[in-house]
Amino acid sequence: MRKVLNKGELQMSMNRWLFRFSSLLVMIVWWMSLGSSHVFASVTVVTPPTDLTKVIEVELNDDYFNPNVITIPLEGSTTLLLKNKGKNEHTFTVKKLGIDVVIESGKEKHITVKPKNTGTYELIC
Repeated sequence: MRKVLNKGELQMSMNRWLFRFSSLLVMIVWWMSLGSSHVFASVTVVTPPTDLTKVIEVELNDDYFNPNVITIPLEGSTTLLLKNKGKNEHTFTVKKLGIDVVIESGKEKHITVKPKNTGTYELIC
């Protein structure tokens, strides 16, 4: 059975409902503002290097290369450190990789390569 409220009771019921609703809103706003006004965050993104460079030292002399076989990986770049230990200037040429340099006696050069295909490449001096 439903109770019928008179005008005064209805007004009091609405006031209580409005008070509870507004109190709830105040608590929600207060609770949400607590986190936003007191929390500070610092984010540091650490990214690994994307292009790792391997260095291979090659000694050039008047009549040899050392090492005489060079293995260059496909991943990343490879720097060839060419050191001329001979008495004369020396050339270092790998036609398929587009390398053709002259290194004077006692000097060195850095050549960075990134081969696109696997294979065996002829070294020409």
